[in-house]
Amino acid sequence: MALFIVGTPIGNLKDITERARETLEKVDLVACEDTRRTLVLLNALGVKKPLVSYYKQKEKEGAERLVALLKEGKDVALVSDAGMPVISDPGAVLVRRAREEGIPVETVPGPTAVTTAAALAGLDGGFVFLGFLPEKAADKKRRLASFASSPLPLVFYAGPHDVKDVLAFLHSVLGDRKAYLAKELTKLHETLLETTLAAGCPDEPRGEYVVIVEGREATNPLLDLSPADHLAHYLDAGMDKKEAIKAVASERGVPKDEIYRLTIRDRV
Repeated sequence: MALFIVGTPIGNLKDITERARETLEKVDLVACEDTRRTLVLLNALGVKKPLVSYYKQKEKEGAERLVALLKEGKDVALVSDAGMPVISDPGAVLVRRAREEGIPVETVPGPTAVTTAAALAGLDGGFVFLGFLPEKAADKKRRLASFASSPLPLVFYAGPHDVKDVLAFLHSVLGDRKAYLAKELTKLHETLLETTLAAGCPDEPRGEYVVIVEGREATNPLLDLSPADHLAHYLDAGMDKKEAIKAVASERGVPKDEIYRLTIRDRV
């Protein structure tokens, strides 16, 4: 009795792992989003297993049904249409319920669009993954509220039917920023488009997208102070007057003479 979370290819069937193949061969049944799509994968692998539909709209009911089968001693593999289950795909409810019932849960990792796109774009300092944005504008704004000022890149999923609207919405909330659009990942026409939120999608949308938006540039909190208080901060910290004037002028992008006049006016 165990639940196996099995990652499946996101486009190229050759990306299936040997462990994923072995797991699908040994389980008693496979829970999946779309039985037709999973059947294509299993046929390609030469695997024949009963398929049980498990999709987002009835995830809670589906989880209870699968937990009952697991408690009967069945081994169940959970797959999504592509990539890792749970990551913006059904599975979270089932995983939590299985753990609550003391059922062993194992992962069989595989490709994911978010990490594939991040590598393709050359991200190396971390990122914030927000998945698919909610449908309602108010919910979208709430989702973004805590991350709009993040210096880390923001990463989203978007379908071909809504990628233009997603970019327009992000522009309205985040302002204009550099962005990457990754599509057809692992397929013959894998593409990474460089654009801006203002420019939007540069071609006719086709396929699923990973949208990567640059983080907000870090700002110096001292710039929120008046020039005089900015200067006083450095002087109070023990910095030499000449060096303090030079630092404040550089950080504010103004001539040193302008900052020097503050020392005369305020007799600093």
